[in-house]
Amino acid sequence: MRAVLALLSDNQFHSGEELGEALGVTRAAVWKKLKKLEAIGVRVHSVKGRGYRLPTPLELLSESSLREFGVPDEMAIKLDFETESTNGDAKHYIAQGGQLPALFSVERQTNGRGRRGRQWVSGVAKNLTFSFVWRFENGPSVVEGLSLAAGVAVARVLKKVGIPNPGLKWPNDAQIDGQKICGILLEMVADQDVCDVIIGIGLNVEMEEGVMMNVDQPWTDLVSRLASRPSRNYLLAELTKELIGVCERFEDGNGMKHFQSHWQAYDVLFNQPIRVLSASQQRQGIAKGIDEKGALLLEENGEMVTLHGGEVSVRRV
Repeated sequence: MRAVLALLSDNQFHSGEELGEALGVTRAAVWKKLKKLEAIGVRVHSVKGRGYRLPTPLELLSESSLREFGVPDEMAIKLDFETESTNGDAKHYIAQGGQLPALFSVERQTNGRGRRGRQWVSGVAKNLTFSFVWRFENGPSVVEGLSLAAGVAVARVLKKVGIPNPGLKWPNDAQIDGQKICGILLEMVADQDVCDVIIGIGLNVEMEEGVMMNVDQPWTDLVSRLASRPSRNYLLAELTKELIGVCERFEDGNGMKHFQSHWQAYDVLFNQPIRVLSASQQRQGIAKGIDEKGALLLEENGEMVTLHGGEVSVRRV
């Protein structure tokens, strides 16, 4: 399906005959491929006598573009059209002894997972769903707070493309004006000496209302916030380079000390009344930023409480 989508990505009309010649298949086979695209949510305009086209131009991810935008050669790049989960692909790759660091991204993710077991929806070739894998030779103890530092990386890239006011909501969300634009999910594959960290990120570049019908929180995307559509390859390359810098900072075990003040500069909950929910308890108080390990500081009944990440939900009161 990627091949036919690439041919249609210019937003111009292409006849069935032209598509068939380019793909080396019959016109009937072309029609079947287009129907498969429509079945997964890609709208294809069909005009008799002119052919087929997409309603808007579309940019597919490519390794050559990512390299041109500065992703270093030592970063292995794995791009597919479709997968269940890029984090799942990353785990399999680690188990097979693949080269690290590595980057996994797809045009369509069918079973992406957000925090607290939620499904992460992303459409087809419109947004970014990717997993960044880094090996920490000094074990799992050095990565404390890494998910928050990854949020700083996202916020920096959002500013770079023209978002003036990106915000971070503890523990793992990036927002614009209170609307979620990005989620981050960390998973670890660790033994005593080595820790492989998978940073899974979903960034809304151009969301469609139909895809987001069942999302139960306010959301936004970059296309609705910017004057022009940003390049997905550029965004992915910049995020990758920022994450490389973040992970290098964490190698010595003092990464969160460096990123504490950077994260708090984007903190959307600071001095706000909040409720923190987990499976075992509910707490309420005033958010007071984070400590040097990335834990949330909550002022509750005049006392300062330290709350760590995990399966928790934070809401403004």
